[in-house]
Amino acid sequence: MGALALLVLAVFNVAAIGLCMWAVPCLMYTVAVRASKKKRRAVLIAALLGCLVFALLCRRWFFVFYGEASILEWVMASLMFFVVSALFVVVAFLAGDLARNRWRRREQLEDRARRLEVEREQEVRIAAQDERTRIAREMHDVVAHSLSVVIAQADGARYAAASNPDVAAQTLETIAETARGSLTEMRKLLGVLRTDDETETKPVPQLGDIPELVNSVKSAGLPVQFSETGTPTLSTGAQLSLYRVVQEGLTNVLKHAWQASSVRVTIEHRPDFSWVEMVNDGAGEDDSPRAPGGGHGLQGLRERVALYGGDMTAGPHATHSDVFVVQATIPSDIPTEDA
Repeated sequence: MGALALLVLAVFNVAAIGLCMWAVPCLMYTVAVRASKKKRRAVLIAALLGCLVFALLCRRWFFVFYGEASILEWVMASLMFFVVSALFVVVAFLAGDLARNRWRRREQLEDRARRLEVEREQEVRIAAQDERTRIAREMHDVVAHSLSVVIAQADGARYAAASNPDVAAQTLETIAETARGSLTEMRKLLGVLRTDDETETKPVPQLGDIPELVNSVKSAGLPVQFSETGTPTLSTGAQLSLYRVVQEGLTNVLKHAWQASSVRVTIEHRPDFSWVEMVNDGAGEDDSPRAPGGGHGLQGLRERVALYGGDMTAGPHATHSDVFVVQATIPSDIPTEDA
């Protein structure tokens, strides 16, 4: 339509001002909103050139009513026509560009809202997965250890029943106590699952509970030697991780190295870290385990320890293949008085 208006002006010397006053602004507005940056620039330049042509041709038509004019008057008339027409073009273009920016901003906000919604859903799924993993580890620690003790005690009671009924009765009492304790912890875990409140039902064993854990394994017939030096400077979560290392290590001894003649648990606390070592000499006697072997307990413990910046190793001794060693170190995250 702009080209048609220029053609009419050039051929018939008639300015289609009425047509241009609404057609050109609509054209510029639409181009500014919809076209790409390169095309918008090209159309704007073409429109300004069209304004220049319009100004140069319209000055003849303008001065028909006023007769002859000087060069200055011709220049001023052309400049006036150019400024007025260019003003129509530029204002329409800027209005379209503003609308385009608002439209793009709205799209960006909608896209950001969609991304935030997706990220929030992903965070919820990740949090739920982490919680399921934590609960699975707690269930593994509670059930595996307790059942290992129960199986060891039951085997001992079966052999002792024929020769010494009193020992068998004591063993059965130990089995009952262990099973009741395991049932209590299971109920605590289920209580955590039933409510979102941070209640005291959440099982959080600490380093002070390790002697009781060692005694429960001793009652199963394993000769465990336990020693602890220093004062712990670990947080509650780090202490729980260290406790689980000892629990999993003793559970694995009951499962796979129950014929071990020596099991040693050593814990050393220093101002900047805590260290635990578990050594047993039954690594070569795992052909007749008392409980089904396998599982991901050690891998879960490595993840627990790594969560607090520590590291854990588990494997046969470097020079004695029949000795199995578990070591874990967790750095302190509670500042000492000297610090």
